[in-house]
Amino acid sequence: AKIHYEMDSWMGSLSPLLNNRKLSEIVIPGTHNSGSYPITVGSRISDLNQISDFTDGAETSPLIMNIVRKAGPGWAKCQDHSIGDQLRRGNRYLDLRVYCDRETDEYYLEHFFIGSNLTEDLLHIAQFVEERAEEVVILDLRSEQNCTDLLMIRLLERIGRVFGEKLVPAPIWDDDPLPTYGQLVADGTTVVVSVKDNHGKYQGFDWLWNSRAHMIDPFADTASKEQLRSFIADEMSKPRPPRSLFVAQIILSPTTDTFVDGLTGAGAVDLREFARDLNRDFQYWIKDLRQLNPNIFMTDFPSRTLVKKIINMNFYQDKVMETRSRKVKSKKKGKKRGKKTKKI
Repeated sequence: AKIHYEMDSWMGSLSPLLNNRKLSEIVIPGTHNSGSYPITVGSRISDLNQISDFTDGAETSPLIMNIVRKAGPGWAKCQDHSIGDQLRRGNRYLDLRVYCDRETDEYYLEHFFIGSNLTEDLLHIAQFVEERAEEVVILDLRSEQNCTDLLMIRLLERIGRVFGEKLVPAPIWDDDPLPTYGQLVADGTTVVVSVKDNHGKYQGFDWLWNSRAHMIDPFADTASKEQLRSFIADEMSKPRPPRSLFVAQIILSPTTDTFVDGLTGAGAVDLREFARDLNRDFQYWIKDLRQLNPNIFMTDFPSRTLVKKIINMNFYQDKVMETRSRKVKSKKKGKKRGKKTKKI
């Protein structure tokens, strides 16, 4: 029987189901470009190189830049709700793209344009986990713009001060198993922080997960729903290291043609409209994807209904895991039967 839960405390309500599951075995809804919610016309561009990539190097044209500044925010904004509200609406994975303001030493989140104030967001996240001790939150610092190594180290130090003993220690060895949900709650460690550290720059933070080793997050980079669905199914079917989480990016990538179609009225006018059809279709993919060891699903503009459907996949995981276990045992028995006894 399904268990009743509220969106802001669903993990605690589902604890009888989740206690013995590793973090990689829990189905978790998450948001893409979580800090983009305040982006609007007039927001500051975070990196001209990103704009250049999107416009095929045409950023020097005053006409193009005027169009980008007016229409671009509609395509850069991926969420409607503040990060605190994203958590209260059931999301437990946050995609954080860091921007360092070197003039003020302040930290923001960005997606082509400057979004929310990261310092304020961290305090809202801290308040959420303090008030809800059974909710596990994953903060994935997926990119850095305009940041020096020193500024990033200062940010990590700030994160350490904000969350303190709630930070989940990072797995050290390749064969280290991920902790179970029950272990995390019992230890009072409910905040996972991950960063891409390709060169070992951020030593000394025993709680800092290296997303290069701990986060598998394949990116389809397509504007086609059919290609995305096939890509996600293929990637979810692959074997995974025991200490890794898996992020399925249920997002489409708008192209320059998509942008132009929106301006001429031949297509979606912004990312919200672009994502709406995908999110509707994704709800019908869930039945197939729940057989493929699902973990984290990252989406743009997720509705309450979509988040709830992702959470509800957890009710089916016991059956899926039991079936997978039986298949493994059956294969092992088959191998034993197939061995021939040597004659002496």
